[in-house]
Amino acid sequence: MSRNVLAAGMLALIFATAVAQNTDIAGRPVDLDLKKGVQAPPRDASKLPTTFAEAAKTQPVDAKWGAAAYRPKNRRDFTGIWINQGGIGWTPGIPPGRRQNPPLNATYQKIFEEHIANAAAGKPTGDPTANCFPPGMPRLMTMTYPMEITMGPGRINVYAEWLEQTRRIFTDGRPLDAAPDPTYNGQSVGHWEGDFLLVTSFGFRPETNMESSGLPKSDKAILYERLWLADDDTLRNEITIVDPVAFAKPWTVTKTYKRAPPDFNLEPYVCENNRNPIGPDGTIQTIIK
Repeated sequence: MSRNVLAAGMLALIFATAVAQNTDIAGRPVDLDLKKGVQAPPRDASKLPTTFAEAAKTQPVDAKWGAAAYRPKNRRDFTGIWINQGGIGWTPGIPPGRRQNPPLNATYQKIFEEHIANAAAGKPTGDPTANCFPPGMPRLMTMTYPMEITMGPGRINVYAEWLEQTRRIFTDGRPLDAAPDPTYNGQSVGHWEGDFLLVTSFGFRPETNMESSGLPKSDKAILYERLWLADDDTLRNEITIVDPVAFAKPWTVTKTYKRAPPDFNLEPYVCENNRNPIGPDGTIQTIIK
């Protein structure tokens, strides 16, 4: 790197830092006046516990925690940790690969066959997650890892243990952007019809796929979902994917998720600890520590 390039980079960094000190990312003046608004009562930090055992006693514990499963407040309450049923294939109960029998057109069927052949040769070119890229939608909803759903005003958050990804389904009446910038999870907006949540999603990055086999879709794919509680411990998701570029017809599957045990927790996911990277030639590499 030349000195001129390095100097230019440093100047840009200094300028960006100076701007960041004056305005926040929304362009508003930074507010650092701690005297405004509600004030926290004084606290003597010197008396705070210094061991994990003592720090654990600073929070009240519910003696019934983990003893009973969460009960939905109503049929629109999807709160909880959910575990996917039926494996990681797009169609539940069918392993990833040709047996999925996707309604791909000739062009995308050829892409699918190439991914399958490459995977058989030890070059899984159709699975970007092997290189720690996010699975994206719709594959996120077929995760083998658990997911946690939280309900909030105007939105439903789906937090995946896999790569610690978050999908937001907005229910606040906002419009879908007809020309979105593609992202891994796209944009999702939903509304309720009775006790069924109807969600429309699109704007996915083109390199995301539908399962580990490399089952492809295009960047024009649209997902139509209907989610509902079949019972207190069973969540269903009927997913129809419409893709005018890759599919010959719409494809509908229904996924089932079971409520996790009451003492179940999500675990941190560090991709570098859970992968075999793919080399430039597509072959599977090994990380040696």
